[in-house]
Amino acid sequence: MKKIFWILFPSLLISLSSKAQQPGQVLTQWADRSPIEKIYLHLDKDNYLAGETIWFKAYLYSEFLPDTVSTTLYAELLNASSTIISLKILPVFFGNSIWQFELPDSLSTGLYFIRSYSPTMLNQSPDFLYKRSVFIYGKKSRAEGLVKQKDKMTRLEFFPESGNFISGFGNTIAFKAADENGLPASVKGVVKNDRDETVTVFESYHDGMGMLDIAAKPKENYYVVLNNDTSGKKYFLPEQTERGIVFRVMEEPRGKYFELFQDKDDSVFRAAYMIGQMQHHIVLRQEFPQGYDKIKGVIQTSGLSSGIVQITVFNKDNLPLAERLIFIDNKEYIQPAELILDTVDFSERSKNHFSVLLKDTVQGSFSVAVTDPDFDLSATREENIYSRLLLTSDLKGYVHNPAYYFSGNDDSVKNALDLLMMTNGWRRFRWNDLLNGQLPSGNYKDPGYIVLAGKINIEGTRKSFADRSLIIFIEGADSSRSIQMINTDGQGYFREDSLVFFGMARILFK
Repeated sequence: MKKIFWILFPSLLISLSSKAQQPGQVLTQWADRSPIEKIYLHLDKDNYLAGETIWFKAYLYSEFLPDTVSTTLYAELLNASSTIISLKILPVFFGNSIWQFELPDSLSTGLYFIRSYSPTMLNQSPDFLYKRSVFIYGKKSRAEGLVKQKDKMTRLEFFPESGNFISGFGNTIAFKAADENGLPASVKGVVKNDRDETVTVFESYHDGMGMLDIAAKPKENYYVVLNNDTSGKKYFLPEQTERGIVFRVMEEPRGKYFELFQDKDDSVFRAAYMIGQMQHHIVLRQEFPQGYDKIKGVIQTSGLSSGIVQITVFNKDNLPLAERLIFIDNKEYIQPAELILDTVDFSERSKNHFSVLLKDTVQGSFSVAVTDPDFDLSATREENIYSRLLLTSDLKGYVHNPAYYFSGNDDSVKNALDLLMMTNGWRRFRWNDLLNGQLPSGNYKDPGYIVLAGKINIEGTRKSFADRSLIIFIEGADSSRSIQMINTDGQGYFREDSLVFFGMARILFK
């Protein structure tokens, strides 16, 4: 008779044991050296005419707060061939930066991209840099009207919930279907075994994503055939492995309900504990009792910040056995507000006045874009500041209409969001790389705004201008002026950091 153990634990961090170099401790050390940073650019529109200006405000986010890590922001405008058309290097104050791209009137009609990052974000994978598309109407392209038609096809990928398709257990396998353009495709089909017997049927739930449950019989292969597919193409499920554990997570009123199934005769694949991390910080840890083949429990998530949690199950030797992403949405990021229309006049060149009323006294930075909806490409923004900072900034690959996952609190949205957690590849790091010290070295540093540095010799000699006062005059492109008084060191070197000016500047030394 199988033994079952029930456990309920809160989302509070339980103190780590003193055992040397446990995964959580190594992760915390790396987080201190290389904190996670995220960026969202609020643009005034999503499409432009060549010759117009793209106005934007950048929000930098780290540790669930406005970013205090970086002082410099890079913003690039690229064409479809990834050629940089314009590059801006901007100062960051209190986690914000404001600037614009002046679009040349010589641009051709087409899709362009904006990429943005801080220097220290380059220490992470380039997959996590901010990137978004804008459509620009300009000169007619030579290739316009010569669009090559792609052959119709469906790409179908499978993702076992526990990471592996385990023999002898009931498995939940998520799937994602896309068309030849990489966009979601709705599918229906059947799952068959080696003997062409139908095992189960399935259907996509949202944006080509869905899941199916299957009891894996050892040494048996399974494949999928889509309905109305005259080609009869077979999409094979992942190969089974005989060793492993099954780890399931589901919605529960108190948080997240989980189940863990394991083989009592396999001493290596026995769960000892699990940890959950957000932004490289451990937010939960739970030791598992030994001697149970099935463990059930509830993770209370009310005390966590909203965002993606990576939950990993380890054995007693700190070997990762199974992993699952979950999304926490406690709505603490929402600040209720009211838009008050003080003056509304739709006559030509008339002035309008609006007020934003916040119910509580808050400190923050805000931006508002007023646009003409007749020129919008879609009725709603496909991505917003919530979906970027809390969701897509931690996911690799394309996410279709990410703002949808913040459009409501009903079960259909929650279920679709959970499918996204199961089907989108997400790895800022791998545990084995972390424990073996094979992580990025962190070569990129924040420059601390603009630095002036050098060495001065007395004119006509090789004698250094040592231990003397130096006056620096800075005249900016906007005719602004500033004076800095510094001293050289014993070898005549000087350094002045934390300077800010825009464009070309004239610098005089005395």
